Amino acid sequence: MKIGFIGAGNVGCSLGRYFKHNQKNVVGYYSRTKESAYQAAKLTNTTQFDTMKEIVKMCDTLFLTVPDGQILEVWNQVKSFPIEGKMICHCSGAMSAEIFSGIHEKKAYGYSIHPMFPFNSKTIPYETMQTAFFTVEGDEEKRNDLVSMIQGFGNQVKVLDSKNKTSYHAASVMASNQVVALMEMAVTLLKKCQFSEREALDALRPLALKNLENILTVGTTKALTGPVERNDVETVKKHLRDLDEEQREVYQACSKMLLHITDRKYPDRDEYELKKVLEEE
Repeated sequence: MKIGFIGAGNVGCSLGRYFKHNQKNVVGYYSRTKESAYQAAKLTNTTQFDTMKEIVKMCDTLFLTVPDGQILEVWNQVKSFPIEGKMICHCSGAMSAEIFSGIHEKKAYGYSIHPMFPFNSKTIPYETMQTAFFTVEGDEEKRNDLVSMIQGFGNQVKVLDSKNKTSYHAASVMASNQVVALMEMAVTLLKKCQFSEREALDALRPLALKNLENILTVGTTKALTGPVERNDVETVKKHLRDLDEEQREVYQACSKMLLHITDRKYPDRDEYELKKVLEEE
């Protein structure tokens, strides 16, 4: 397998480094910005390609590691070249391999390969990358080759159906990006209590980390604590009075979801008053 990357950002560079670390033949990089391709090639000790045609010709497996909004444009360029027998992959969590329109007519194979991981750097440590959970979606033929390759790195892999990609990506966003929004709200409230941002983050660290550890160890139902779990109506009322309109909407939406969990945990408990409070505008 000769692997090439079209796109030299955080995902492309980190995956290229990881593949190389696992003894895979990463040939090199092409990017609209020659400097980006040069830096990625230097980082991975591979080749910088000056044209898309060259990298397509040299590789049998291509990763289009460009922003989601550019995948279709890049694919339309890639498919103008001979690609028979090649595997074309993108790394979007939201898009399926169906974006590779006409790929079967070109006798090539399309896949979406998504690491459930926050790529905030081009040099994610190999040991950290090995903890990432990958999903693979696309043509059945040769799909197992990609699954086996990733499993060979020591990563867990799940094969997805294309119809489930949107729900899958929404789940990823909620567990990652949306957590940032909730933490921003928590930091803002602590600043109101004369905490500096650093003090707020330090204070929240053990609470947030232990809570996440509990969730991942025993599941959401057993990990749940707090006023909704206790059916503490008066505390919830106080919170709602103290929050501004936007914060109140977030608090209410999250608390309603927590009520679904408490319904599982305490199926015979009367939560009518709490539900009524959370429905109030």
